[in-house]
Amino acid sequence: MLGCVDEELLPIGQFARLARLSVKRLRRYDDLGLLRPVWVDADTGYRYYRASQAREALSIGLLRSMDVPLAVVGEVLAGSPGALAGVRDTLE
Repeated sequence: MLGCVDEELLPIGQFARLARLSVKRLRRYDDLGLLRPVWVDADTGYRYYRASQAREALSIGLLRSMDVPLAVVGEVLAGSPGALAGVRDTLE
């Protein structure tokens, strides 16, 4: 299925609006391995996402709005226990 685009896949611009993130940020998060697109067109490099990825994208956006470093965001997304403990201590 990944060799073609269907209605389940959202182009990066549409996903950016859904996730309340800029296209530039989505590209950066892909480069860092935080939020990978489901499919990248080999000819154009255009990225496609699923709507189900929006929860993760919104979580990234929320954590970043609280100045959580990207490395810690990655730990949170990976489910590392206590990943936010250092951030919490800094905020207090």
